[in-house]
Amino acid sequence: MRPASMYNPLRPSRCPRSEGAIPMPRSRARSAPRERRIDRINWMEFADLVPRTINTALLPVGTLEAHGVTSLGTDNEIPLRLSEAVAERVNAVVAPSIPYGVTAHLGALAGGTHVPAPAFAEYVTAVVEALAHQGFQNIVVMNGHGGNTEALREATRRAHEDTGVFVAVFNWWIEMRPYVEELLGAPGGHAGADETAAMLAIAPDQVFPDRWDPSLAFEHRDSIVAFPAPGSLLYYGGKRSDPKFDARAAAKFWERVVEHVGEVLEDLVARWNREAMPATQRRRAPAGRAVRPSGGRGAAEAGEGRRKSPREKK
Repeated sequence: MRPASMYNPLRPSRCPRSEGAIPMPRSRARSAPRERRIDRINWMEFADLVPRTINTALLPVGTLEAHGVTSLGTDNEIPLRLSEAVAERVNAVVAPSIPYGVTAHLGALAGGTHVPAPAFAEYVTAVVEALAHQGFQNIVVMNGHGGNTEALREATRRAHEDTGVFVAVFNWWIEMRPYVEELLGAPGGHAGADETAAMLAIAPDQVFPDRWDPSLAFEHRDSIVAFPAPGSLLYYGGKRSDPKFDARAAAKFWERVVEHVGEVLEDLVARWNREAMPATQRRRAPAGRAVRPSGGRGAAEAGEGRRKSPREKK
């Protein structure tokens, strides 16, 4: 059994970083960071920013696996670039990606790398708890790979129970599912219209249209559990998800992804920040609106209730 950490990030006086820490210079004014990626920030700048100015981290997580006619790193590239695109709006910084994940169904295809779920969950738990110990109150795991989802649920649940950190797993393709066919003319799928369009918009050098062949696609059936999956492009519900290779449509799709995901995460973090405030400091939000913490962006529309997807695959 894993020993539970006694650290609670909602009690700043007990933050391990402040106990016996090396003295460091402090800036006199709080300001937005010049850089949103943690690995590009100096340690003294980090100490100035977290948690006084920024209390939220986005943690991209993916894997290496076959993706039709896009790169093996598709599930890493999309959550990283999406995190970078929404970080300012959410008032967050972006942690370095975790590039290896649970790739049981496609790990046997060329280039695939599979990490067993227990080892993956243990590692993610440790990373999330380490970020919490550095002062982050809110952590959003930006997942790019459906095979990771169950292990990420377990990892984030553990981290929350051990440290009290507010943590969520966000699956971008599920959130965007209602809009894919409208914007791309086909539903989403693994390496399908949605992922290929996203890669065409953010990393066109990692999309290889000349490799496209309809035989790469396989219809996922609930009646079949196959190792490996008999296709590197998977579609669901009988509707093919062939990529279109339309640069304009891809750019428009990615713009919608960034705008919509930014709105959803902005609202989530605002609600978390309100819940973390002492009751005497909270103010009542108008109906349908979220209270914005100081230093954040303008108030966001509060959702009418999140959709609950029956499946978390792509």
